[in-house]
Amino acid sequence: MKQRFVSFILHPYVIAFYITLAILLCLPDSFSKYEVSVETQVHSKLEDSKLYHHDFDGDGISERIEAQTNTLGNASFLYYHSNGDYGDQINFSSKWPHKNMDLWFSDIDNNGKKELFLVTQRMDSAFLHIIDPFSKNGIVLRDIFVDSISEFNDTYNFDVTPSQQRHGTNLNNNEVIFNIHTGFAGNPRHIYKYDFNKKQVLKSPHLVNSGCFEQAIDIDNDGRNEILFRNHASANNIDSIYTHRLDKSTWLQVLDDDLRFLFEPIEFNAIGGIYIYAYKKNGETKLMSYFRSNQKKKLKPKLMSININGHIEKEMELPFMEKGEFRKVDNNRFALFRKTENSVIFFDSELHEIRNFKIPLSNVVYQFDILNDEAPEWVILPQATSKFFIYDSNFENPISFSTSSNAAQDESINVGLKLLSNNRKQIFIQKGIYVDYVTFTKNPLYYFQYGIYLVIYVGVLGLVLLVLKGQRIRDNKRRAIEKQISELQIKTIKNQVDPHFVFNAINTISEMTLMDNKLEADKFIGQFSHFMRDTLQHSDKITTTLKAELEYTENFIKLQQIRFNNKFQYSIDVDNNVNLDAKIPKHVLFTYVENAIKHGLALKDNGLLSISALYGSGILQLYIEDNGIGIRTSQISKKHSTGNGLRIMEDIFKLYSKLNKKQITHRLIELKDDKGNKQGVKVEIKISNK
Repeated sequence: MKQRFVSFILHPYVIAFYITLAILLCLPDSFSKYEVSVETQVHSKLEDSKLYHHDFDGDGISERIEAQTNTLGNASFLYYHSNGDYGDQINFSSKWPHKNMDLWFSDIDNNGKKELFLVTQRMDSAFLHIIDPFSKNGIVLRDIFVDSISEFNDTYNFDVTPSQQRHGTNLNNNEVIFNIHTGFAGNPRHIYKYDFNKKQVLKSPHLVNSGCFEQAIDIDNDGRNEILFRNHASANNIDSIYTHRLDKSTWLQVLDDDLRFLFEPIEFNAIGGIYIYAYKKNGETKLMSYFRSNQKKKLKPKLMSININGHIEKEMELPFMEKGEFRKVDNNRFALFRKTENSVIFFDSELHEIRNFKIPLSNVVYQFDILNDEAPEWVILPQATSKFFIYDSNFENPISFSTSSNAAQDESINVGLKLLSNNRKQIFIQKGIYVDYVTFTKNPLYYFQYGIYLVIYVGVLGLVLLVLKGQRIRDNKRRAIEKQISELQIKTIKNQVDPHFVFNAINTISEMTLMDNKLEADKFIGQFSHFMRDTLQHSDKITTTLKAELEYTENFIKLQQIRFNNKFQYSIDVDNNVNLDAKIPKHVLFTYVENAIKHGLALKDNGLLSISALYGSGILQLYIEDNGIGIRTSQISKKHSTGNGLRIMEDIFKLYSKLNKKQITHRLIELKDDKGNKQGVKVEIKISNK
């Protein structure tokens, strides 16, 4: 089983797959489903301006609005036509509330062109303005009184949230909805509706909690929109003349089209926040609400399914989290953003958790239908970074991009959509005087990626097969060389077990026995058997270590000393820096020693054989030196020799160098005295480790 598994993972097709996978992981993300490009512009000379893009005339291309504070400290805006031409500056006699510069847009008179709406503040009063800046005879309604603002510490501060800021809002014609909420002052905290036909402002009951408009949608099928909004308790002390309910509790509230409560507000006795969305189930409209608790000891967070009469039909407690947000993904999916854990949990309409995954999260999550496919994308800015991420509606296929300014980390960034020609859109990200325009499109290469992956795999597979074929060729050559070396070394073995040598050894043993030299005979027999065993045991090896070669050769020398009645002596000298475990060709010393004894030292008395080994500059140097009869004289005397030993070693050296990429050189040097008389032979062998 293990062998089959190893064979499988080492199969060329599997190896090619692994290599292809590694290549794809290293490639730039050219095959992501989407792609982005970023263009940076300077949109204004004023740091505290706010940019808007909106299609006022219905031609599919956005006009540009820059909200700002004029030199008198009052609200104003500049408008530009879709071709970039400057239109004019519109000024007001009142200031922006809390400097939020919120504008929103709607066709309130049903003439096919959008009007611009804003709320301003003069002293303790809030005023609505309706302007059509791009039409000669367009609507100009100024200073429509909305409400009075309560004082706190001698100031009158409030915030405005327009209805059109929320995705999925579908307002009735001839009306505009917005909310005003204050902080410590506690009043007003209301939803407002301006009826264009009746020219009047309608106001909801006091909502107790601070909040913002979420959605206008018909949930009771009466043809009129109900109002959903999210809110949070702040534990502010609110004067009982406005409401008897307490801001220390969180209230779930829904308004009908007349801005009255659709059902009695539902109280959660803890400081926290409420998120609420409408969805359809079996043709019936339901409400999905998430209560975020800030006081885990008093009340746990929960997810609830509520009918339009305010009855909680199903609920589920959830783990406590310090920061979170709840959003509707589609009719049957809702997303809980756990920002401190950088995770998102998807729930269905039955409150079942259907997905849990990690993504980098920020304080604000934007939702835009950038591709006009009615499946809004998600735009997220993780904390402590200037890098944005865009996900599709399912939180898949992310793509990231960086903005031009590190100030993108600031919460005061302004993000929105700009309509271009041919039904295209851009995201704009504004900070101060700079704006980044981000083009987000489908990647045309995305659907070709699998074909490209296949081409890469086929190319890698071809390369792997080519490499394996080359390896097989090299292996075959290696085996052929090893076979030749083995055949040559078999010839050297035949020389070693030459009948002459064996016969002489037996005669020597016989002679020792007859002379009653039993100890010497026993020693000779032991050395001879050890030598023959080593010879036959390692006959299939083509390499050996220097240590083994020295021991083998020394054993042979001792046998020859006994055979020739100690006619010669020997010495072996190995330098300290020589590695005795170094690999060398087998018989590299033995062959020359055997030749020196047979054709030199055996023919004279008082012979001396010396073997030495040195190492330097990456080269192993071996020397065999004898004081025999010399080269030419030995050639005359070798009538009993085949003369093949040295030629065989030359062939072995050539093949060994080719096999192991190690250079081997050798030479025979005839030694002479000062008078030119022959004094022996020196063999020099050099084996390079490079």
